[in-house]
Amino acid sequence: MRRAMMLTTALAGVCLLAGGFWQWRQHFAQPSSRSVRLDLPVQVEPILPREDVLATYENTFRCTIYYSPRESGITKQGGFNVALETRPGLGNHKYAVDFLRAVQAEGFGRLKEPVDGKAYIRYWSKEWGFIEQPVDNRQRPLVARQSCAIAKPFALVKPAMMVRIRCAQAPDHFNNLLWQVNDTGSGLEDRQLDLYWGEDDPLGPGKKLCRPKGLDCELVNPTIMVIAQQRR
Repeated sequence: MRRAMMLTTALAGVCLLAGGFWQWRQHFAQPSSRSVRLDLPVQVEPILPREDVLATYENTFRCTIYYSPRESGITKQGGFNVALETRPGLGNHKYAVDFLRAVQAEGFGRLKEPVDGKAYIRYWSKEWGFIEQPVDNRQRPLVARQSCAIAKPFALVKPAMMVRIRCAQAPDHFNNLLWQVNDTGSGLEDRQLDLYWGEDDPLGPGKKLCRPKGLDCELVNPTIMVIAQQRR
């Protein structure tokens, strides 16, 4: 009798172990292929390779902006002086006083009507005249939001190098620009980067004549990053 009870107990234990093993196996078993749900991957844009930054300069350079003021942006409604005047070298052509002041400060200005096929007025080496397009010191065309000049080479910031300029006060559309140092300016100060913004209306009369309307901020404490050019 005692032996029968022991056998019964042993059989019960085996059953319990077998049941537990079956549950464990079911828990860790791989799901059937019929139960797998395949979701198509979401289409994403490819990640571009990160730029190779050769050097970073913080609070080392002073950045300034110059631009080509548009004659069409000089209006009486905007508070500008629109009295007509001319300058030696411009012949009989007369323009608003504030437009001439802006061109004298910036170097080039976009005309509303071309003169002899030339769409810009220029002030260069204290002489006035007309020109097909804005150019740098070496008479190469200026590229808006790309061309920049430096007084003289400084470390890796020198002609033919590409740079990004980040300023806390500047908008994203400025901080994302890629500039190329392609000129040295005799009238620039040491460690000054002069950036060509392109054509724009003046921010306003007076001292604002030298500020493009599209970039109403000071470039304070800029960070200059020299970018390695990608080989093609």
